[in-house]
Amino acid sequence: MENLGKFATSDHSLLFWKINVGREEDSMKVIRFDYNKMDLNGIMEELRSCNWDEELKGNVNESWALFKGRLLDLQQKYVPKARV
Repeated sequence: MENLGKFATSDHSLLFWKINVGREEDSMKVIRFDYNKMDLNGIMEELRSCNWDEELKGNVNESWALFKGRLLDLQQKYVPKARV
């Protein structure tokens, strides 16, 4: 820390200091899905193999929850993760 003296019209002093902050590269990276490398054929095959008329017989909320859950399962199975 360095005292650069008082302001011209005040009794306050101007202080100057430098702070060096380091960061660890690996801790800053985030894991995300890499959709460019997903197995789209695998996803499509599994979606085609479902009997959607039977699967989606409930009310709209139940059907949406089931469909969304199925998509999230397929995402985990067929979309690789990458550290970005």
